[in-house]
Parts: sequence; structure tokens; C-alpha cells
Amino acid sequence: MLSKEHNQQYQKLSQLLNQLQQNVTARELEEILATNQEVQKWFETQIINLDNSELDQPIAYQLQFYVTEIHKQFKLLSLDISFLQASQNPQTKQARLANISYRLETLKGYCLSILCQTKLTQNQEKTG
Repeated sequence: MLSKEHNQQYQKLSQLLNQLQQNVTARELEEILATNQEVQKWFETQIINLDNSELDQPIAYQLQFYVTEIHKQFKLLSLDISFLQASQNPQTKQARLANISYRLETLKGYCLSILCQTKLTQNQEKTG
């Protein structure tokens, strides 16, 4: 089962990703850039540095997998945002925004999977 701190940090990450998604939907490039930097910095300082040593080994391994995937998606998101900045054509900008939205949905899905795993583990403990 995830610790309370892990649970809180992933909920916060999910909230930050939702905020970034709102900026993408509003097509506010400066806000997208600022929020993206904030979210990625927060991920690198808060999530990556979480101590997994007290977690059950299978959960710690799964969590490490998700952290690696989230980190990779953040790197790709930064590239997508760079391409958005360079876009001149409205159709290209629209395509870049769609790519960014898709990437954010992937990131939010990872957070949801982590948070749902916590609930499943808690429910199994209650019924087991």
C-alpha cells in the first residue's frame, strides 16, 4: 500500500496536471510554459525523491516503473511544447495542442493508476 505521503504527492501531481490541461484548453502559451515548468520542477523535487523503501516490494517496483514512465512523458511533453512555440501555422498549432493534451491525458492516467492501486490495496486489506 502507498504511504499517506505518496498518496498526497500523487494527488497533488494530478491537480497540477489538470491545471496545465486547463491552460492548454485555453491556448494560453505563456501559461502553458510557466505551468509546465512548475509541474516538472515539482515532480523532480517531490515525487522522484519520495522514499519507497518502506513500501511493499511489488508496489515499490510498480511505482518505480510509473515514475520512469512519467519522467519520460514529461521530457516528451517539453518537446511538444517547444514545437508548439515554434509553430506558425494555425493548423500546426492545433495539432501541437492536441499532442500536448494527449500527453497530459497519459500522465493523468498514470497518476490515476497509482492512486487506484492504493484504493485496491486498501480494499483488499479490509476484505482479506
